[in-house]
Amino acid sequence: MSHLSARVSDDDSDSDWDEGNTDQVSNNIPGPNASKGELMEALKALQLEVQQLRADNRALKEKNKVLVSEKPKRKRRVEAPDALVAHEQTISLYARKYGMTVEMFPDSELLIKKRPDSPTPFNSADRYKTSATQESAFLDELYTHFPERIHETVMGSEYFKDLVHKCIADARSNEIKKLRGVAGDIFELPGKYFANASYDRAAIVDIQKMFGVSGKTQTYKIFPPLLFPSLQEDTTLKTVFGNWTLFAKILRASLYGVTSLHQEPCGGSKTNARKWSLQQVTPGSIAWAAVIVIFLLSPDTEFPGSGVGKSSTINYKDLFFQYKKLLITKWETKRIKTIVTNINRYVFGAAKLSTSMDPAGAEDFSEEINRAMLALDMDTDSEEDTPVTPPVLSALSVLPSAISASPAPSLAPGPEGSNLVTQPVIHPDESVSRAVIRTNDSNTSVNAVANNADEADDDRMESGGGRAKAKNTRGRKVVAMQGPTRRGRSHKV
Repeated sequence: MSHLSARVSDDDSDSDWDEGNTDQVSNNIPGPNASKGELMEALKALQLEVQQLRADNRALKEKNKVLVSEKPKRKRRVEAPDALVAHEQTISLYARKYGMTVEMFPDSELLIKKRPDSPTPFNSADRYKTSATQESAFLDELYTHFPERIHETVMGSEYFKDLVHKCIADARSNEIKKLRGVAGDIFELPGKYFANASYDRAAIVDIQKMFGVSGKTQTYKIFPPLLFPSLQEDTTLKTVFGNWTLFAKILRASLYGVTSLHQEPCGGSKTNARKWSLQQVTPGSIAWAAVIVIFLLSPDTEFPGSGVGKSSTINYKDLFFQYKKLLITKWETKRIKTIVTNINRYVFGAAKLSTSMDPAGAEDFSEEINRAMLALDMDTDSEEDTPVTPPVLSALSVLPSAISASPAPSLAPGPEGSNLVTQPVIHPDESVSRAVIRTNDSNTSVNAVANNADEADDDRMESGGGRAKAKNTRGRKVVAMQGPTRRGRSHKV
């Protein structure tokens, strides 16, 4: 009996016995008074049962192997080395800033490359000459943005690439969520249009006018009317981004919080502007704001990670690329400098747009100011007196994600699969209107020669000019006339 017990207990399959057979096994064991013959019969019976259990156990093991092999495999999370994880907080901080102020859609392949020894300067218009200069400038801008202490240890790794993409997407989603709550104030439209992401914005006439579309079949332009002052399209693109107040409000709400649209931001709050030590806008930040404006007005419910809207088919990735390219190549022109100054004043200065700043009963010079500002846009150096030409708005605008050399035709349709239509480049009339603004401590005179100028709309472009200009308009008289210049005189308030 002891021998049998030893044999059974040494078998590895004993623990796999079915509990349902224990009663049957115990019933086959004879009592202490059993004869030798009874014990032998019991032993044979037990041996047969053990053999059967072993066969069953082998069958179950084979079945288990099949189930395990057919089970879907989970993607194992690759643990990054401690040397990389130690910089996670730094990368996250700079990546969020990078996505809003530098590159909205960074190319994955370029994020794991090292900066060349002699890169093309990122802030030079030469960056858009060829696909090679675009890649070189991208890397120069990337490495310039992130701190030098992580250049060799972290940048260029898969960990860095994945973390940058994640932080940019998370930050963008968070900003869009906040902006939906105040989009009604930004666009001066009912807030319900934006609070519900699924609202049928494509059917709203006011939004259709901002996009320059109508009807159910809508083809979105790469430069919609909402980018121009008073929603008046300019085929020469001389006044593009002239409707800068929309971008300024988007950036102010994102950098200082949504409450900053109605009150001065709290100095002690941990805003993005303070965390990032941001004191002025960049070409990337203006392009970012313009794309966010278009997305909020579009019928799309979610910002696409691929860059192409699901409902609108708007290619947001291409929009950002084209807008940033235009801003960089024209950054030093008088017109863009004026727009940048106005945005900086609104976002970072104490000035805040408010019609309540105008004294009651004060004379309204909005029409004249609009005309003067329009002429100011046109009164630039010889470079701006010529129409916008490639490479600024041509099909040479190769996206960083699809670098390839191509010829430089004039402005071509948007990328394949997108629903964007670009405007043709039209040579402006040589008799373009000009305006000269002269200001001194004692008086201000605005001289405007408005030859063949279109009558300005009622909307005030200068209403976005900040508090300083709103104050100084009181008591001024602006004279716009044909022929000889007349000088209007104003007195200090």
